[in-house]
Amino acid sequence: MGRADLRRRRPFLYHPPDLVVGPDPLPETPVIVREALDLYRFNAPPSRLAAHDYTNVFLKLERDLRSAGLPDLGGCDFLDLGCGQRFTTALLAARRGARVTALDIDDVAPAPLLAQFRRQLRRAGAKRAAKTAVRRLLFDRRYYRHIQRLSGASPALSEDIRFVLADPESSRYPLPDASFDVIASNAVVEHIPDVAAFAAEAARLLRPGGLLHAVIHNYYSLSGGHDLAWAFPEERPPRRSPPWGHLRGGRSSAYFLNKLRPEEYRSAFAATLEILTFEGRDAHHDPGGLEGERFLTDAVAAELADYPRELLLTCAWCLVARKPAG
Repeated sequence: MGRADLRRRRPFLYHPPDLVVGPDPLPETPVIVREALDLYRFNAPPSRLAAHDYTNVFLKLERDLRSAGLPDLGGCDFLDLGCGQRFTTALLAARRGARVTALDIDDVAPAPLLAQFRRQLRRAGAKRAAKTAVRRLLFDRRYYRHIQRLSGASPALSEDIRFVLADPESSRYPLPDASFDVIASNAVVEHIPDVAAFAAEAARLLRPGGLLHAVIHNYYSLSGGHDLAWAFPEERPPRRSPPWGHLRGGRSSAYFLNKLRPEEYRSAFAATLEILTFEGRDAHHDPGGLEGERFLTDAVAAELADYPRELLLTCAWCLVARKPAG
């Protein structure tokens, strides 16, 4: 697999920077300048992302697991599947006392800046390596400081995490059967071409009675096209990038998106797992909320008349599933 393929297939929600879709909001701006601006706008201020990752992603993961019968993560074998370069969920699970494995297509194991730059350069190319280095230099220290302030989880906990380098799209991960009590996957499944195979692999890795928690970014939502300008639409909507540009003839995402609808996701997971919860979530990972209702004007709604209103206004789908015992 070439470097361009790795970048195109990178499976994470909101990770900068190759995700601009729709009509070019700054057509006169060189691509590298526009991407640098996207990188800055997405990460600044780091406190906002840290609060989202802790409060909306991790605490609500714990809430959902409690509802499924798991009171806490202490002593659990926990897999963060598609952990991302900051592997925040893995850190927080380790803080709770779980034995944590973090799997990602990137080599995210902590290393000195120059060593990590060289690893990224070999695996993903110069542009990706440079942007990772810039993010580390400008934002990561403050990001982790806010995570620690909110949760007590220090980056030093990474020493307790086992890092595994593998593509989440792989048909088989380099991990043994029945290894985990919990698998968590945030904004990965929408990038998987064969979701039924992904579900079967999760079932292989779970122990009987183990839980899978997956938040799946809805392609048909306002932010589902992975345009960074719409990553947080209720906080600071863009002035030039049109809403739902990815559904209105705009440029497609640089990353693969499977474009499945909720019933297709549900069917794929139901083949191998017992589904406990499958419901729409808003940008704060709460059930029932809508994303971008004020941007769905009569004119936009008429243009998108082929799509149900609920489909357009649901940010994500949350799946909680159990591997059947026996």
